[in-house]
Amino acid sequence: MKWVFILPLLPKDRPISVLLRHSVRDDLPTGIAGYSLPINEAGTQLAKELGSLIGARLRSLHTSPLTRCVQTAEALNLGSDASLRIVHDRLLGAPGVYVIDGQRAQLNWDNLGHEGVMQHLVTSDEALPGMAQPEPAARFLVHHMLTVAGDAPGLHLFVTHDSLVTATAARLLGQQFGTEAWPWYLEDAFFWRDQDDLHIRYRDQYLRRQIRFSFH
Repeated sequence: MKWVFILPLLPKDRPISVLLRHSVRDDLPTGIAGYSLPINEAGTQLAKELGSLIGARLRSLHTSPLTRCVQTAEALNLGSDASLRIVHDRLLGAPGVYVIDGQRAQLNWDNLGHEGVMQHLVTSDEALPGMAQPEPAARFLVHHMLTVAGDAPGLHLFVTHDSLVTATAARLLGQQFGTEAWPWYLEDAFFWRDQDDLHIRYRDQYLRRQIRFSFH
């Protein structure tokens, strides 16, 4: 589990917002969005193991309202033995920070496929129908997570979907990810503040940058 290598690299004296893809699910049926598809037994076990690894460093749990994300958060909670209140966060789902109108946005997936939508989110400055502009949406989500984390040192987990992790990490790192950089189950992007700087870590990529969060 890559968390074994990442945890020692993260500061313990700061609140860290973690954008985390949900745990393992079965394959989606062809042509079906599968919004209600749960995580499977392996997914539950892996999420519990991750929760145990994080342990007392887990400070808060937030999740997309979709079933597999909620189940992932529940398993993380059990594994960590933290007994935290799990907060449903609509920005982490669909509709969410990138999807404004679910019905209109679904046509993008129908026309472009998942890979096409993902590529758009990391490479284009234009908004697809029913969706937000990717760059300001990514910044808004990170600002939201940092605000929610507040001043409480530790790991604040936000359980969501691969498209949100990919787009947000790519935008804040200034990278145009290909499919090889999409997150696997329980992979994540880390964000924390240090005075006026924002720290971003995703896989082996790390960036410290000055950033102002302004939205118009």
